[in-house]
Amino acid sequence: MRSKSIILAATLLAASAGWTGMSAQQGQDLPDRVKMGQERVKVRKEIRLPQVAGYDLLKCDLHIHTIFSDGIVWPSLRVREAWEEGLDAIALTDHVEGQPAREGVQKGDLDLACKNAEEEADRRDIVLIKGAEITRSMPPGHLNALFLQDVDALQQDDVLDALREAKKQGAFIFWNHPGWNVKEVKWHDLHEQLWQEGLLNGIEVFNEFEWYPKALEWAKEKNLTIVANTDVHDVIERLYDKRYASHRPLTLVMAKEKSAAAIKEALFAGRTLIWFYDTLVGKADYLKEFFQAAVQVETAHHVTDAYAYLTVKNTCDVPFTLQAKEAPQGYPASIVLPAGASVVVSVPKDGAGNVSYTVTNLLAGYGQGVEVTLF
Repeated sequence: MRSKSIILAATLLAASAGWTGMSAQQGQDLPDRVKMGQERVKVRKEIRLPQVAGYDLLKCDLHIHTIFSDGIVWPSLRVREAWEEGLDAIALTDHVEGQPAREGVQKGDLDLACKNAEEEADRRDIVLIKGAEITRSMPPGHLNALFLQDVDALQQDDVLDALREAKKQGAFIFWNHPGWNVKEVKWHDLHEQLWQEGLLNGIEVFNEFEWYPKALEWAKEKNLTIVANTDVHDVIERLYDKRYASHRPLTLVMAKEKSAAAIKEALFAGRTLIWFYDTLVGKADYLKEFFQAAVQVETAHHVTDAYAYLTVKNTCDVPFTLQAKEAPQGYPASIVLPAGASVVVSVPKDGAGNVSYTVTNLLAGYGQGVEVTLF
């Protein structure tokens, strides 16, 4: 055993001497530093959408939190996230009540979040909307006020006073996540009062991972503008699994131009669609025009005695799933059009055409796909 220990020690000593000798021999030839890899290239994902009713569709997230309330992200990073994900506009809507909630961040100016994001928004050409979340128990729950001048002025004991102040500033006000953390999704008497007073202009039909069919029905009954947003508190990359969601939930605003004023006008006018996962929700006329602008049916490229083969092309990033109500013989009973892709279909050579399909992921109401005609 003693001889084995002596051999091991001698081996280690020799290796150490060899390493030391090699270092001494090559020391003068070593570089000062070796850089490995590089920072990720920052690029913008462009989202392809058609025009609707002559308007460009602006991609907006109108419910976002930062470190100035209970989020964990600095405001300027919210702008960078939005730019990389192909958005056109965001609203920073930190909580008014209990703000800021994080230790080490001084209370005071509730407009700080937007002030800290303005320069980055200018650099990235992102429309930055100053907003706030009025955070009360149900009813009325949480409401976002957008296009504010002075967030501090919303610090009122009575929620009605806070909302009246927001309206005085010209704010667009919508009810956030009406189905969150409640036993029953309900239109309360207080909501009726808010609506009657013009203190409720819109409703969040989709929030983060939830969508609320009742909210969509209320929007139709009360002529409220529909919105869909993330309500993101974490880093956006950590929130959605990109294997299942190609984009964050978005409010698509039909604005006259890319500006805060134009977005505000469109929201008050009710010109929105909402897009979450593969589903697009809105007024039937808007949805039909969206589909017609996005889908192209090309002239047949091959004709046999019985059939014509033609290409159907989807030029946008919203996929479409079509189901025929009563497909005539020889026409496809269903068609799937992936985002930005084309499919070849066969139809009867001498068919009458104008086959009626329901686009099952374009919803004018819960389970109410819109009807379109093809061929």
